[in-house]
Amino acid sequence: MSNLTDYQRQHIIDLLERGEDLPLDYKHSLFPPERQEYELVYAGKEREEDILAETMGVPLQPIKTFGSTDNPGWENMLIFGDNLQAMKTLLRMKEEGKLVNADGSRGVKLVYIDPPFATKQEFRGSTDEKAYQDKIVGARFIEFLRKRLVLLRELLSIGGSLFLHLDTTLLSAK
Repeated sequence: MSNLTDYQRQHIIDLLERGEDLPLDYKHSLFPPERQEYELVYAGKEREEDILAETMGVPLQPIKTFGSTDNPGWENMLIFGDNLQAMKTLLRMKEEGKLVNADGSRGVKLVYIDPPFATKQEFRGSTDEKAYQDKIVGARFIEFLRKRLVLLRELLSIGGSLFLHLDTTLLSAK
């Protein structure tokens, strides 16, 4: 209210004491748009600091690596395992300078994720083996995704990109 005149301040107080509505003219003076912040609040929401500190990392067991002919010693990795724990390990590697791109930048340049998105279904592979379950819904789903996005944000290199695919469209390759 520091940008209001003494008259405006007193007028607001008088109106409030009488239980009357404030004129819309005061809206931006009392609630400047540049100071408004919104937050999604839900049960089970963790602080970002806790997600980063308490997520457990695991030793990576690369399934396959893909080297670069232009830069010996640099390679991509295909990692099988829990993605949250793998990302924590990759974040530690970034901090230690061990997650470096061919151009010398630290972190991950490109992330594409296509997570399950609360369909409440169980999916099977081509030979009818169980592939994955998509049964987390509501606040638990939001936090499941948010934890991964928090770690991915930290993993990205400067100028890195994240693509998130949430869609009901099924694609088929022929």
